[in-house]
Amino acid sequence: MNEVHHVVHLSQGGANSLDNLVGLCGDCHALMHPTVDVIKGNEVQADVFPDEYATDSVSVVRRPHGNDDLEYDVERLSEFSKPDVNTNAVTKASVPTSAKIARQAGTSLRQILLNQGYVPRTSSYHRVSVRPKPVNLLAAISTRGIELTTRSDGTALEVEEVDDGPNALDVYFSADTNNSEFDIQEPSGDMSTNELALNHTSGSRLRLEKPVRGPDLTAATLPEYAVGGAKYFGWQSLKLGVIPGVILAFLFPPLIPAGGSLFGFIAFVLIIGLLIRTPAIYEDATGTTTERVIDERNE
Repeated sequence: MNEVHHVVHLSQGGANSLDNLVGLCGDCHALMHPTVDVIKGNEVQADVFPDEYATDSVSVVRRPHGNDDLEYDVERLSEFSKPDVNTNAVTKASVPTSAKIARQAGTSLRQILLNQGYVPRTSSYHRVSVRPKPVNLLAAISTRGIELTTRSDGTALEVEEVDDGPNALDVYFSADTNNSEFDIQEPSGDMSTNELALNHTSGSRLRLEKPVRGPDLTAATLPEYAVGGAKYFGWQSLKLGVIPGVILAFLFPPLIPAGGSLFGFIAFVLIIGLLIRTPAIYEDATGTTTERVIDERNE
């Protein structure tokens, strides 16, 4: 059952003239007014994409729910497309794009993103996870990261930082990529090139574990190593130890040194964090010097 929608809302001074009215289903009408309770439709049930022949003024992309890849892809549409004649229809429940892009996205989302240099997540793609592995504590403590330059024979590639260790990167390649090259400059300044074939029919999933070394310890590099050491042993341990430290301090107050003072509590949390991190610190101190390329699909 169609409902009448005012393109320029009545609350914004819109008129009841025909050129300001358009017929919408109840769910699409709710998408235009997600904060209006009297509308009986449910915006979550509206189509994610408008019909390719939809009226410009109400052509919007609904924010999808329950599909992380689709949500990731449609959100990026707003990075190169802005609302125009559909401005009044864009709400918190929709992705701010132009009416043209909104209409095209239903059938051409993949190609639209590729044309902008993005690697769509809703279709096949290759991923190479670059994971630097320190060969000793100096490398682990160093505040200098790796510098990565990558090339491929495909249409698009993207480099993203991830929360999987210092300097961890994920590189995404479009499905038409067959070969890739990685130039990696270590914190020590050493350079290396890795060539990887990306030929899995449903998308390669490779992990490049790269041993890295820090710069030599000299009078010039000592200050940066001091800063790095404070962050590595201090700040990272405090972050990891604060929750278990608070719990233990609550259950066993006598464990806190210095009579339970603030300084004693901070020292207690630091010790807890260091104890938790001991295996990881040991691994960094005895790091491997072997470079490996691992097919994550076979793990």
